[in-house]
Amino acid sequence: MTLSRRVFLAAPLVLAACQTEKAAVATKPTFYEDLASPTAQVDQQRALSMINQYRLRNGSGPLSLDPELGRIARAYAREMAAADRMSHSLSDEARLGNRLKANGYAFEAAGENIAAGYRTLAEAFSGWRESPAHDRGMKDRDMTHMGIGTAFNPNSKYKVFWCLIFSRPRGVAVGTPGVAASPSLVTVAGARVGG
Repeated sequence: MTLSRRVFLAAPLVLAACQTEKAAVATKPTFYEDLASPTAQVDQQRALSMINQYRLRNGSGPLSLDPELGRIARAYAREMAAADRMSHSLSDEARLGNRLKANGYAFEAAGENIAAGYRTLAEAFSGWRESPAHDRGMKDRDMTHMGIGTAFNPNSKYKVFWCLIFSRPRGVAVGTPGVAASPSLVTVAGARVGG
């Protein structure tokens, strides 16, 4: 067999191997994507799907994705990344209720889960699920909407900062039949506030 014929026959095998590698990379679920990069952003639709599946398994109604909450969550994740500190209230103005009101977001109830150091959506979700206060936030039957954002700080030991905001906008009824709205309250570990 001549060299040119061997190269010609081997070329499809090399091409098939490259396509298999590309397919494996392309089919990697977005909840496993490493967000430790300046351009990486959490997949909000995937986050919504993951949290809604969890809520439904635990008797809570599904949430809707709220682009305004996503924008506010991304902005706060950037603030935490810039400060290199995870906190529900970097300042009085940064408290969840104040942030929502400053952005003209009218709400009956709202809560947030924050995190730092998780590099993938799957890790952040698992961390929140394992924390009783954050887990309650994800399953809160009073909430109807959500938005999530991340930010990256290459100089931080945490690298990736997370902000997940839940709300029931003013005038929106609770989606789960037979569930009454809970009274307005504030908790430290879930940063739940009433409007």
